[in-house]
Amino acid sequence: MKKIAITFFVAASLLAQPSHAKDSCKSMLCMAGMIQGSGVVDNCDSAVRDYFSIVKFDFDGDFDPDGTANERGAFLGGCKFDPENWASKINDQFGKIRGFGF
Repeated sequence: MKKIAITFFVAASLLAQPSHAKDSCKSMLCMAGMIQGSGVVDNCDSAVRDYFSIVKFDFDGDFDPDGTANERGAFLGGCKFDPENWASKINDQFGKIRGFGF
């Protein structure tokens, strides 16, 4: 039984996917380009997806636009370099929408 447990643990460790840490500064930079009319530029798909993957629901299971905007704003607030208040501009435009085609 001990060998089975060890074998299972080793197999699970080998199959585990590395975690993807969301980078709020990269998301903010990429989405600032979207606000300026550039759309989603090359190499920004994952950063934009990180922002739009933050979705909150209310107690009934319905989409919660205010809760989603608050969480997305907190995520962008994790980037300490924001001299032009891009986090607020991005969240004002995209914070309450459910997704962006991802």
